[in-house]
Amino acid sequence: MKIKKIFSDKRDSESRKLVLYLIFPIFIMFVVLLQTINLTVINGKKYETQSENNRIVSRTIYPTRGLIYDTNDKLLVENIASSQLNLVPERSTDTLKKIKAIADLLNLEKSFLLDIYERQIKKPRYPFQPITLAKSLNDEQIALFSVSSEKFKGFSVETGLVRSVVNKKSLAHVLGYMGYSESNDVNKSSNFISGNQIGISGIEKTYHDQLSGKVGTRIEEKDVSGKFVRVLSENNAESGKDLKLSIDLDLQNFLIPFFEGQKGALVALEPKSGLIKALISSPAYDPNIFNSSSSLAEIQSIFSDDEGPLFNRATMGNYPPASTIKPILGLAALDEGIVNWNTIIQDDGEFYVEGDPRPYRGWKEDGHGKVDLEKAIVESSDVYFYSTAYDLTIKRLEPFLNKFGFGAKTNIDAEESNGLVPNEKWKLGYIGEFWFKGDSINLGIGQGYMLSTPIQISQAIAVIANRGEIIKPRLVEEIDQSPTELESLGKINLKDETNWEKIEKSMIEVINAPNGTANNIKDTRYVIAGKTGTAQIKSYEDQEYEDIRENPFFRDHALFVGYAPVPDPELLILVIIENGESGSRVAAPIAKAGFDYYLTKNE
Repeated sequence: MKIKKIFSDKRDSESRKLVLYLIFPIFIMFVVLLQTINLTVINGKKYETQSENNRIVSRTIYPTRGLIYDTNDKLLVENIASSQLNLVPERSTDTLKKIKAIADLLNLEKSFLLDIYERQIKKPRYPFQPITLAKSLNDEQIALFSVSSEKFKGFSVETGLVRSVVNKKSLAHVLGYMGYSESNDVNKSSNFISGNQIGISGIEKTYHDQLSGKVGTRIEEKDVSGKFVRVLSENNAESGKDLKLSIDLDLQNFLIPFFEGQKGALVALEPKSGLIKALISSPAYDPNIFNSSSSLAEIQSIFSDDEGPLFNRATMGNYPPASTIKPILGLAALDEGIVNWNTIIQDDGEFYVEGDPRPYRGWKEDGHGKVDLEKAIVESSDVYFYSTAYDLTIKRLEPFLNKFGFGAKTNIDAEESNGLVPNEKWKLGYIGEFWFKGDSINLGIGQGYMLSTPIQISQAIAVIANRGEIIKPRLVEEIDQSPTELESLGKINLKDETNWEKIEKSMIEVINAPNGTANNIKDTRYVIAGKTGTAQIKSYEDQEYEDIRENPFFRDHALFVGYAPVPDPELLILVIIENGESGSRVAAPIAKAGFDYYLTKNE
């Protein structure tokens, strides 16, 4: 019995030892089993995707951006092949350090490349989608990179397309430029392509969705070093639509030299259709600097230029319309029964308001004598319109001007300002003062607080040519060969419809009559109806104008607006020359040159 017990105790001891020896291996096997289940079952899809991304890459296929032509099918904007520096961030380490080294190697500006990288890396993008850091690399830069490419894993030089404006400065403000937009601008576009450029201004911005097309995708297989192996699948991109503008490039280029060294704007449009034939803002800039340049210094010089070359004066410049609105004020006075065509006012060069000793002076020191409405428009009598505006009051002036589109955007297919038709509420809110009679008097000659854009004045005067119909101005004539439609914004009905023709006759006499303010542009070949304007930008109540004009920036603006040939006008032209002083001597001859070119070029 004792022997059996001894053997039994020995077996139990050996069994316990065996169990102890087996516990650790069993635990290890259990852990391995759990991890295997985790990798293959629970998170299998996740790790499969990560593995695939090491060799399978989804690449964006950028569509070809639509081309832009003028009304005569002359190419304005094209896409040209360019060698560009690309970066795939997922394949790069020490990226910022490498960008700086590449900038030194290729003689590019570090801050420019870093800015592009930092802006683009924050935006949503597909994995392994490249970022373009620089465009238009030259042969020397390409060769330098090729020699050192092994040092810059993740970077490559590839061929792409860049936007190129054929005529450079000629149509800068019409066409606009491309750039890397901020995220809030990107969200406004339904077709923004991450990593690619977007239209920042002009037609490039307004019609970005139509021009940009739709992206495609290509699934590629690459080896462990990132080199291309094969295409697995492809969804082709859809090219952008071509645009045909209403701009006549020949007319545009003919008129631009008249603005050399001057600030100003020009609008030339067809009154009946609203199609813009020429649109100039001076000074201008070269959009190609933004489209493809890698020079931060060039771009900064444009932004810092005090002359404001990026500012589109034709659609966004706010100017006093001055005497160009006198025909419209005449229509208001007729329609409200303030005057008729036989009403005579004595103009001795000054207008007084009862109880106010301060005179409101006219531009002609001794006045114009006895003046009716026609003579007031022909000779541009300020006193006549002081009187009519005083009688009309702001309560009738404002709504009548609003009918013609003043104080609101024309909705042209470009960026534009609202302008301003002031009233009592506006003055109290913005100036903190009540409306005075003198404010209405100044409004009668397009001065005081009133501001308008060149495109607004053009649209308003076109209403006279169209006998009350308001036509929306437009720059695009066709989209992908489909014509855009003429859009009427309504019709102004006068109590006496014959006043349209009578006002036009007065505007004809501005040019044809010996005493007309624009008689210097009279032409026997065709008839022009127009109006000059001289916009005072600094008050000179207590100072003589000759003292003020010593500072060129305080000199009056020169304006002219007119249409021809009457009675069937084909073209309306508005010209404003900042600080040009005389509408008749400075602005009107530019418009006349435009009429001559456009109306007689086929003779």
